[in-house]
Amino acid sequence: MPVIILAGEEELLISEKLEALKEKLVDPAWASFNYSRNSTPELKQIIDAAAAVPFGPGNKVLVFDHCELFSKKRSNKSDDEAPAKGKAAKSEKLLDDLDKSLEHLAPNTYLIFSCNSNFDKTLKVSKVFEKHANIEIFEKIKFWAGSHNEAMLNWGRKRAHKAGVLIEDEAIDYLAESTEGNLRAMSMEIEKAAIYLLPKAGGEAPSKKDPKITLDLIAELSPHYSNVFALLDGWIHGHKEQVLSGIQELLSKTPSAIPVMAAIQTTLSKWLKIKAASERVIASLPAGRGIQRRDIPVQDMAKRLQSEIKINPWILKNDLEKIHKVNLDYLVKKKQELTRLEKSVKSGLLDDNSALVIFFTS
Repeated sequence: MPVIILAGEEELLISEKLEALKEKLVDPAWASFNYSRNSTPELKQIIDAAAAVPFGPGNKVLVFDHCELFSKKRSNKSDDEAPAKGKAAKSEKLLDDLDKSLEHLAPNTYLIFSCNSNFDKTLKVSKVFEKHANIEIFEKIKFWAGSHNEAMLNWGRKRAHKAGVLIEDEAIDYLAESTEGNLRAMSMEIEKAAIYLLPKAGGEAPSKKDPKITLDLIAELSPHYSNVFALLDGWIHGHKEQVLSGIQELLSKTPSAIPVMAAIQTTLSKWLKIKAASERVIASLPAGRGIQRRDIPVQDMAKRLQSEIKINPWILKNDLEKIHKVNLDYLVKKKQELTRLEKSVKSGLLDDNSALVIFFTS
């Protein structure tokens, strides 16, 4: 059918289906004439669009994003809500015109509706569209921490296969728990892990011998407390306003700040190791009268440290960029301060939330 409705709460799957339909239906040479996207359509706009025909060869494809016509959450302007007296006839006329326009839609004119909510079959407008549309439902995959969800595992395996690697079920569970089942966020982390692995695999399709995304790897690249690391990035770059708002958001989502402080300790230890090693490299450069202390580009420094700092070169380069202008003594001081704050929390002298605020703002 040339009328397609993509409905449901799984935004990533809907957006990918839209891209697949565009690639299948739209001739790139005529896309500027025969492809368009609009948001939150009204019935009159759809009726007018249904009269459109392609310009030249191929199909006419009209996409309507954020469509709320098939949901009870739509605005008070909805044509399905009880209209005021005198408007009932107009509303029925619109639905009748819609029915006729969809029935006589040109076979090579496609109307595609993207709806980030479930399709409500009880609405009058939904009943009209059901007669003419192909409706695809993309329900959100339900996930609860600690539970076994075969649908989530199947999705994770397919996503890893698409990226050219395999993945452990434990790694999928870890990502689902840390992202609260957000498929877009999970997809980004799987792709990041695949990029880490594939240079060694040649980018071929998965097989029994192909590299696998393990739980240990995903934990290294995508820590459970990823918002903590975003907060650390803002802090190390001196973005005070971002840090202050980030602290409040973090504490609102985290029942205890103790695991957060442990994650910060791990990161500070890594940064100290990298910073100390880079300082030794710089100190070993030729010095003397008339020779100024030189700096080494981050890319070159990462290559020099690779044999000593046994982590992925990409991760090492990113960490070097973050701490490039940070004083080693300052990192030492902050790690000592965090250790004192942790002891105060464990001894009951200070609550964990206050300790976290003190660390980032002192």
